[in-house]
Amino acid sequence: MPILSYLDFLQAANHILLEPQRVPGHSAMLLVEFERLPELDGVLGYRVVDDLVSQAARTIRQALNPADIIGAIGRHQIACLLANLLTDEHARLAAYKIQRTLAQPVSMNGHRINLFCRIGIAVRNPCNHCTDQLMRTANLALHGARAEHESIKLLIEQSKDSQPVGIDLLSDLEEAIETGEIFMVYQPKFDIASGRITSTESLLRWTHPQQGAIRPDKLIQLVESTPLMTKLTLWIMNTALRQCAEYRRAGLDAGVSINFSAEDLRDPELTELVMQSLALWQIPAEVVTIELTETAVMENDAHALQVLERFKEIGLKLSMDDFGTGYSSMARLLQVPLDEIKIDMLFVKNMLNSRMHERIVDTMINLGHQLGLRVVAEGVEDEATFARLQELGCDTVQSYLIGRGMLLPELIQLARNQTALPTTIEKRVSSSG
Repeated sequence: MPILSYLDFLQAANHILLEPQRVPGHSAMLLVEFERLPELDGVLGYRVVDDLVSQAARTIRQALNPADIIGAIGRHQIACLLANLLTDEHARLAAYKIQRTLAQPVSMNGHRINLFCRIGIAVRNPCNHCTDQLMRTANLALHGARAEHESIKLLIEQSKDSQPVGIDLLSDLEEAIETGEIFMVYQPKFDIASGRITSTESLLRWTHPQQGAIRPDKLIQLVESTPLMTKLTLWIMNTALRQCAEYRRAGLDAGVSINFSAEDLRDPELTELVMQSLALWQIPAEVVTIELTETAVMENDAHALQVLERFKEIGLKLSMDDFGTGYSSMARLLQVPLDEIKIDMLFVKNMLNSRMHERIVDTMINLGHQLGLRVVAEGVEDEATFARLQELGCDTVQSYLIGRGMLLPELIQLARNQTALPTTIEKRVSSSG
């Protein structure tokens, strides 16, 4: 699809968002703004700078999916509508991909020019179908990126009725941290070779008195770029380590995984805080895994990479969650000192019904092993899928088949019973050993 004019872009975007057969899902608007171009107008001239922006737009077009549309909405701005995203987080991954594709210097009239851009992202509320509102939210995100000196900023589009809710939730969350209203559950991670639970993933939960269960991803988006982010991260880390110490004392010889976001890795004191928490709860670093979103792993941030390397020096393990669903760069993947990749449940759930999904899972397992990484499969809901993963050489399973996220007392009871596996799986693991 060509680069559209502003009016043609709005018309095409409206058509996509208002398609009657379209299932409400994940769509996002990206506003890409180039910096320093007003200065270049005086050096190179308006026509040359316009050609430079057109060339950048074509580069962005090649980086996006065919179903996405792109338009020039100003002399120094480009808009992109991403129409078929698997999750909201993929909008941010697409933005990182755009930045990577624009990182190479551009040759123009004998000059080598580096383009610098900021990107504002608005993720569409499925209840809203207004392109203009989505554009306004993306523009707010772009203003936020400028104000906070960030290269990328994401906002969730809100309906008019729900705009104050985020503010109320933020205040309620701070109180919930103080009162213990938020809590953790733990989902077992089952090692296929040893036939035992070797770790758990700590998962944050919050049941709001009025609004009910708050999705963890919404909760994290709520506190990102606020002073509450550090406070929440510290609470999660210390609670997970404290309760890990409790279930290890109860007889479950297992580690724990803790989720960190890209913003967590920007905290200059994070490494020291992690070391203090490990010492406080007397948890060996080697049984703790830090799980990172694909966004955090792929972000081209030298400080974040230094933090991850420091984690490795301490003895922590590193895992990349939802592997295979985003815009991964193999070069970047090789830079990050990972120990583990987790295959997203999207592929695992469909692998017995789709030859392509099974091939993808097989390829990911082989790739992980060739890179010296352990491979975890998420979303295993039946014994046939478990058996196929075992045949393909997958290392670990984390799924409802093994156990849902459970509170600490339930996990301790699991340790005392020493099994929560279906008998057929126990026999399968025993016979294969």
